[in-house]
Amino acid sequence: VARMAGQALGMTLLMWRSEGGFDAAGLAPLRFTDKRLRKSEQAANFQRALGKITYSGPAVEFPLVPGTQDRLSWMVQRAAIAAAEPQRLAAGQRLSVFVSGARGDADVWAFRVLGAERVPTGAGKVNAIKLLREPRKPHDTRVEVWLGPQHQHMPVRVRLSSGADGDALEFVLEEVILSSS
Repeated sequence: VARMAGQALGMTLLMWRSEGGFDAAGLAPLRFTDKRLRKSEQAANFQRALGKITYSGPAVEFPLVPGTQDRLSWMVQRAAIAAAEPQRLAAGQRLSVFVSGARGDADVWAFRVLGAERVPTGAGKVNAIKLLREPRKPHDTRVEVWLGPQHQHMPVRVRLSSGADGDALEFVLEEVILSSS
């Protein structure tokens, strides 16, 4: 289970939850939920036995192709791939993954590796590798993600934006907790 929350002024604006397991392609989401302030929770269901993605809201379906991720699990999957094959994070490389949201949306997300940057986080400045997904159509999500090699390539900063209004949601590493188990 992975969870990510977006908060401002003490209110939770966004809560994502991804549940699943593993298969031959890596992380294998089974259910992804998206809860936004003043809106009902929506879900994407990854029906592996039937080979499709269905949704709690809209009556649309997408084929469940190998390696498909949800809007949260792709970050963990990308970190695992980067840790196993760091050469894939060389500047200029392109990385693609099929990603589903919870509101009847799914598409190939193609990232371009921009290179190394030093980024501020709540845990101090961190050396990171920046990836960028440019929107391909109107209302598409622009994704900027900075992976921290010293943090098992997990995202240390993520910025999601869409539309011409410039509104963005940003997630930033606040602290690192090391486990001895």
